[in-house]
Amino acid sequence: MGARWNRNRDRQNGGRQERDRRWVCCWDWERWEYWKYWGTWRTGDTGVLWVLLALRVPGALRALLGLGALGVLGVREALGVLEVLGALGALGILEVLWVLGALLALLPSPAPAETFSAMLSVRGALGAERSLLRQLRSYLREESARLRRLRRFYEKVQALHQDPKASMDNPLLAFSLIKRLHSEWPNIIYSIKATGNAQALHASLQDVEQELPGAEDLDGSAWALMCLQDFYALNVKALANGIFQASGATHLPLYSPSRRVSLSADDCFHVGKVAYDTGDYYHSITWLEEAVSLFRLSYGSWNPEDRSSLEDALDHLAFSYFMAGNISHALSLSRDFLHYDPSNQRVTRNVAKYEKLLKMGTGTSITSLRRPNSTNLQSQDTYEELCQRPRGQPVPERFLYLDCAYETKINPYLLLQPAKKEIVRIQPYVALYHYFVSDTEAETIVGKALGELQRSVVTSGEKQQKAEYWISKSAWLKDTADPVVRALDRRIAAITGLDLWPPYAEYLQVVNYGLGGHYEPHFDHATSRKSPLYRMNSGNRITTVMIYLSAVEAGGSTAFISANFSAFGCQNPVSAPQNAALFWWNLQRNGNGDGDTLHAGCPVLAGDKWVANKWIHEYGQEFWRPCGANPWD
Repeated sequence: MGARWNRNRDRQNGGRQERDRRWVCCWDWERWEYWKYWGTWRTGDTGVLWVLLALRVPGALRALLGLGALGVLGVREALGVLEVLGALGALGILEVLWVLGALLALLPSPAPAETFSAMLSVRGALGAERSLLRQLRSYLREESARLRRLRRFYEKVQALHQDPKASMDNPLLAFSLIKRLHSEWPNIIYSIKATGNAQALHASLQDVEQELPGAEDLDGSAWALMCLQDFYALNVKALANGIFQASGATHLPLYSPSRRVSLSADDCFHVGKVAYDTGDYYHSITWLEEAVSLFRLSYGSWNPEDRSSLEDALDHLAFSYFMAGNISHALSLSRDFLHYDPSNQRVTRNVAKYEKLLKMGTGTSITSLRRPNSTNLQSQDTYEELCQRPRGQPVPERFLYLDCAYETKINPYLLLQPAKKEIVRIQPYVALYHYFVSDTEAETIVGKALGELQRSVVTSGEKQQKAEYWISKSAWLKDTADPVVRALDRRIAAITGLDLWPPYAEYLQVVNYGLGGHYEPHFDHATSRKSPLYRMNSGNRITTVMIYLSAVEAGGSTAFISANFSAFGCQNPVSAPQNAALFWWNLQRNGNGDGDTLHAGCPVLAGDKWVANKWIHEYGQEFWRPCGANPWD
């Protein structure tokens, strides 16, 4: 809601150079003391540190670090030279460790983990993988050629050993044997070509290292799958098989992708492990059960990309059941584990512990697992029920009097092109404007926002911070960013009848939702006078205009929790029509917030959700929407 304030602060600091603060660990050779330096330096000042390091060491190291100070040698190259010097015995082990710690401190820190929070970033990660794929193709081509040559060498030598006529009495054969053992076999075993191929592959990974998702992204994407599992009551076994089917459902899947993609056993294990690590055994059990099932199907085969095994899945699943109170099943799984790894002493002790507990009568009564309410929202059930409402739901009779109309509001701007308005709800008043922007305008707005996207923040008291309950990235566009943005402001002013002249309205916020992206129930207006929204000195947010810039394949609807409805009319109640705009009043006539406007963004099940928000404030609207004592006027 309030990323704008952080961006303003960033602008104020825009003239300052970015600084890094890091520990540099070193060894004092004269006093034999380990010392730390809490350094602060600007990006580009690492040459100074190179010089400082060079002054602390003798001999070969001083030359090495001197090259670094001059910029001739990068950190990674210096690490390579250091490895060679250590191997040649030119450096002692303490010298190597000392300089290694200093050089590692100079390496750039990993990129912030923000891939999963916007589908734009997820798609951007495809570029990094394409680069790796090209290098892997080159590696496979080079290795295939090398292995073909290796095969020929093997067949030649094997033929000699199988030829009964090949006698070492022949001096030529004797010479070739000695030559092979002296030089050819070492060349085969320590192949420079093989080393070069592997180094090229490693270098390609280093080239895209800053673009790769981090551990937070991986865990965030796992939580996104669990979020979709909960909100849309998805069956985990079907989901792992690429089918988006609700548990116990007999109707069509919620989403049918053109190409079905299944999850591997290792994929399911990681999702379950993320839940396991946080003590969420409700989710860990469902995902680890599927991981065990898939590992059993492929037991005995090995995939180089896997980081887990059947034993890992059984181990974590057994403990999950134990923590959930089902000791008998934990015992059964632990015994199953020992069938594959009978020498594991820890699991053997667990089996003895479980058997003892069962003899004591502990854990004999099994209670069904309940899903943890991580958000502690009283409205969670309503929120999820609204998100799950199927397409084509019947229109309640009480809504039948709501209609559509061409609206002009006696506004010259709308006389030539009336707004296509559909009244969705009377209380709270919600209207949907169809075809509010064109495809070209939507693409322009998205294009202008691409370079400005940052993780969305929410207001928490007087601060603004990232939140797990709003998974998205956002950017703010002034009306000077593009003529399309300026024209959109005029169009919004025409349909609302309000004044958008600064500071009576905020900049246009453009939001891209991430994997399973959603926004839990919230108000757009401030509920506290300490909110950063009041820093504009233009009062509270009187109204919201939300524009849907993209079509979402499944999910992603806007649900009004207190009013118990989804906002998209009778034709498409689950997903908003692309290029439409949703309008509602946040404040009542007396200036109080309207509690019925509590709303939420449902998780995006499939697709890329882009929206633009325009918030108009109450100051400056005195003549366009006069105040009144009756809040319902």
